[in-house]
Amino acid sequence: MSVALRISLLWFALCLAGPSWATTTLGGDFTLHTTKGEPVSLSSLRGKVVLLYFGFTYCPEMCPAELLQFQQLLAQLPPEKRRLVQPIFISVDPQRDTPDVLDPYIRHFGGEILALTGSEQELHKVAAQYGAQFRYVPTGSSYTVDHTVNTYLIDTGGKLVKIIPYGTPGPEVLKQVSRFLP
Repeated sequence: MSVALRISLLWFALCLAGPSWATTTLGGDFTLHTTKGEPVSLSSLRGKVVLLYFGFTYCPEMCPAELLQFQQLLAQLPPEKRRLVQPIFISVDPQRDTPDVLDPYIRHFGGEILALTGSEQELHKVAAQYGAQFRYVPTGSSYTVDHTVNTYLIDTGGKLVKIIPYGTPGPEVLKQVSRFLP
């Protein structure tokens, strides 16, 4: 990916995460579905620190980088702490990210990241709750998805406590997560 494209994507992400969330209380419960169609609510994860990320499987760089960081973060935690952290990847591309695509993709990053999705309307609602956005952009005969690339850190009580910008070094993310672990 060219430097100009990276800068453009970063600028777009910063614009999406801009002032709109500064005056509103972000976060809250939601229910989406696993690749097996099972409903999962944020409230069902109380007692765990949640790392929430919105993305899509056809994302060329940022999504895989963030999921790899989740995998590395979990590997650095002792087992008794690791079980108290739940990374979630919310696919915002339900048309292409079918269970047959999403399930093997997420397993590539280990078995501990939970993949969720829903209808486009449900996804827009959850994204808006967290101050995230996404939109489909035509690219010739296909499309890509422009999306906010922040990670949302949710404490054990289900409250959004930190928005971690894309590119935050792994040790800093680990430090932020550890602050909320017992």
